[in-house]
Amino acid sequence: MRLMSAVLGFVLRKIGLLGALVLSLFLGYLLIQAFIPTLREAVADRDRLQQVTEERAALEGDIEQLKNTAADGQSKAIASLKGKIDTEIEKGRRNVTEKKAEIERLRDNQQEICGLVRRLIDFVTPGSACAAAEMAVKKANEALDTLEHSLGQAEEDAAVLGDPNLTNQEKLDRLGEGRAQSVVQREIDNKESELGQRKAEEESLEEAQASGVGWVVNQWARSWKWLAAIALLVLVLPVALRTVSYFLLMPLVSRMHTPIHLAAGSENAAADLRTTDAQRTLMIQLGAGEVLSARSEHVRPVQGMIRSRLLYDWTSPFISFAAGLYGLTRITGDERGSSATLATPDDPNSYLMRIDFEDHPGVVMHPKHVVGVIGTPKLETRWRWGIQSFATWQVRYIMFAGTGSLIVQGSGDVVATNPRGRFTRMEQNLVMGFDSRLTVGVNRTEVFWPYLWRTTPLVDDEFTGLHPLFWQKSSADGPRNPIAKTFGTIFSALGKLFGF
Repeated sequence: MRLMSAVLGFVLRKIGLLGALVLSLFLGYLLIQAFIPTLREAVADRDRLQQVTEERAALEGDIEQLKNTAADGQSKAIASLKGKIDTEIEKGRRNVTEKKAEIERLRDNQQEICGLVRRLIDFVTPGSACAAAEMAVKKANEALDTLEHSLGQAEEDAAVLGDPNLTNQEKLDRLGEGRAQSVVQREIDNKESELGQRKAEEESLEEAQASGVGWVVNQWARSWKWLAAIALLVLVLPVALRTVSYFLLMPLVSRMHTPIHLAAGSENAAADLRTTDAQRTLMIQLGAGEVLSARSEHVRPVQGMIRSRLLYDWTSPFISFAAGLYGLTRITGDERGSSATLATPDDPNSYLMRIDFEDHPGVVMHPKHVVGVIGTPKLETRWRWGIQSFATWQVRYIMFAGTGSLIVQGSGDVVATNPRGRFTRMEQNLVMGFDSRLTVGVNRTEVFWPYLWRTTPLVDDEFTGLHPLFWQKSSADGPRNPIAKTFGTIFSALGKLFGF
């Protein structure tokens, strides 16, 4: 039941975090709109721009349809007129020919009727056949003129219809047949006028949207979906990665890796290592000629000769500097005996332990835990590559070898644990160092839910042998400022990679 409650609480916290993130973004956006009128106007302009764009597209579609309709109507009208005019021309030419023949016949008839004999007869009888014949020729000529005029108009109309420089509407207007198309044309003109207005408004709104505030609004409109997806991914991806690492990657690493043995080939049967109990304040007694090099801020009351030392080991200057072993206080014991008291200046929860070793192949210790060195043990490094280095994210190990003593510092307590030949696991962030004669491997933590909740690391160091490992009770929290914490995490990871 408690497990179900924990799982449910975890899921609800993630959902609540996602909801709070989205709600915060939305409320921030609303506040910006409420308190920055220019931004609110830019949002309204953007909405209006979308509406104007849609209206402009609709008007262009209507105009195109009307033009197609008008063009179809004009084409049909032109085709119909051309057929009528061609028929009219053909008929007019036939009528003119017939009329000319008829006039020729009437003129012949007139000449016969209007001869001398016919005139005498008309003179003595009522009526005038000659006058009637002349009238008939006149009317026939008038009819011919009408036919020729009509034929001429028809041929002119045909020339207009055949003119390639005129549009269909212009042809219809010249022929007086465009009235049927004028309604459509007026509608097209009205639509084009309205379209011009919409284009001008659209251009104005686009210029407004190109301003700084409009750009912000457009960027928000384009990116909020991606931002929401990224926020969701940020919440879900770590859980997925930690789950995959726990159930897939670490079992493979545990089976495939080869444990390291740093002292292999250099072990000495006479090697000896002793430790003292961890104390908040550690008294160091120095015999004649013994030298203590300690961090200056840790040195309290001193008896004996004191000098300063810039670096602990000039043959390893970068290691000494990165480990904080610079600007040291060097205390040399005399014949009357000398002493120094060491204590942590800024951490009341810190403990100190003394580690004495003789003819030792190497004590592996993270230099950040080293407060002081008695004697002159040699500073050595060992590089190890492979899948274990991938799991522990550490490729170099720093050792103090030979004869001497180390004063080490840990948080909460400092403990020396001897595995006594069995496997002993320890969380990586708590391990300060170990005897190089131990065999060191890695294994997956057995507690999944604490690991998923980030209270326990994924990888445990696994020690085997008859020699001690050194660990602290707790690890420092580090900086609380998010930016400082981010940089601290980066540099801490780089330091761990190179053994610090």
